[in-house]
Amino acid sequence: MKNLILKIMLLAILMSCVGTNTDVYNGYSKSGTISNFEASALKSRHLDMVNALRLENGRSPLSYSTSLSAASKTHAFDIARQQRAWNYGSDGSSAIERARISGFKGLVLGENVSETYEGEYDVLNVWFKSKIGREIILDAQATHLGLSWYQDSTGKVWWVQMIGKS
Repeated sequence: MKNLILKIMLLAILMSCVGTNTDVYNGYSKSGTISNFEASALKSRHLDMVNALRLENGRSPLSYSTSLSAASKTHAFDIARQQRAWNYGSDGSSAIERARISGFKGLVLGENVSETYEGEYDVLNVWFKSKIGREIILDAQATHLGLSWYQDSTGKVWWVQMIGKS
């Protein structure tokens, strides 16, 4: 019975994420520029999707972190400037250093990055399908999540997700 209730809750969460919401960013070719979409709603949907995946895999839900999101925003802009989706800042900084500068008091457990013309669901799917990305998202110690992006003039979105423990 507990398993059935859990599956019903997960289904309800996923349905609320995908439903008929026309405000979902589906990528540059379908939705245009990401700046036309409400950032807080996009971040909220992302957190809901991550928490649904965590619940499905027996993990506790994460809370949104403004400081991890600030660090993600800085890094998204930086990797777009570098034209390389990786975890190193142009100044040699790590995710841990960027999070500390942004005011995160905990431990950064991982950072997922991506460069794509695709939307918010697609990028999470890519991260979750990769071994390292999945491990970061499902880290049992994790308590907080930050997400941000930068879209360059070509429409490419540079996504950064940070997961940490407070």
